[in-house]
Amino acid sequence: MPPVLELRNIAKTYPGGHRRAVDAISLEVEKGEILSLVGESGSGKTTLLRIIAGLEHPDEGSLVLSGQVITEGKKAVPPHKRNIGMVFQDYALFPHMTIAENVGFGLKGYSPTEKKKIIEETLALTGLEENLSRYPHQLSGGQQQRVALARALAPRPNILLLDEPFSNLDTVLHDRIREDLHKILKATGITTILVTHHTRDALSMADKVAVIYRGQLLQADTPRTIYRNPVSGYVANLFGKFSCIPYQTAVDGFKTPFGFIRSELRPASSSQTWLFFRPEQVKIVNEPNAPGPDILEGVVASSVFLGDYHRIVLKPTSDDPASQLTIHADVSYTPGTILRFYIDKVRTVDFGNA
Repeated sequence: MPPVLELRNIAKTYPGGHRRAVDAISLEVEKGEILSLVGESGSGKTTLLRIIAGLEHPDEGSLVLSGQVITEGKKAVPPHKRNIGMVFQDYALFPHMTIAENVGFGLKGYSPTEKKKIIEETLALTGLEENLSRYPHQLSGGQQQRVALARALAPRPNILLLDEPFSNLDTVLHDRIREDLHKILKATGITTILVTHHTRDALSMADKVAVIYRGQLLQADTPRTIYRNPVSGYVANLFGKFSCIPYQTAVDGFKTPFGFIRSELRPASSSQTWLFFRPEQVKIVNEPNAPGPDILEGVVASSVFLGDYHRIVLKPTSDDPASQLTIHADVSYTPGTILRFYIDKVRTVDFGNA
């Protein structure tokens, strides 16, 4: 089955821009898939979303929706004919319309009875059981977000676009709404593209994550692969704490300041001189005499309690002040303590790239 949406070398430069806002991006989105576009402010992710919606026109490239070319050259199918729903960052609800009127705004060609049924079913789906005659200003932020989602879902779009949908919510409501939204999207099976700068949202909601930096697509893969096997230092840093230690390649592994690591892994390029891993990949060995060439040693430099774990910084037992690594532990360790540990599945990363 062909992808629901194909982006082929999409490029866009705004007047007066010093570089492309979107630079030759190609992506495919499968039916029922949730794709998250992640990147810092100004990376081009919202521009890409607006191009898909038809609110911006690319300078180059083409868009294919359900096998039909909707954008290519000067050709552009108007936004209202793309059957694409969109939830904006500020929800963009009509203040003079009731909940029912807002949700039913995009429903054309239905009888009053059919329209009322669709509105009620969609609101029930989004978990909003309110008086339909209420107005947006009478609702909480979470309720407004659900109304905006219901309005976008009511016409049963081919694709749903979400532009930072949680940015106006407090932390507790943010997490709850995110979980509820994921359930709704999977229950409806609607293909969704989510723009966010919150990497936790991307990792927990998306089937595929696309990282965009300065208009360029750096990596597109599953959340687990993006987190555990980033292609660059930028991608690694974007998704949380990590450690990297220098190494020298040996026949059957890597020589590091903390000891020897057996591995068949080899660098993809000659410039890759760092081993990458997340703190939770480091496993402390409690048995003092546990054998094995993969057992490493480090000296505790600091230990900080952070609630559900302790963050431990280790330095080599040898005199190598430039190297250190961070691990997560269940208990605290006194500075100066020697810890034995191993690293589960290290990766090589080129930190010279973006």
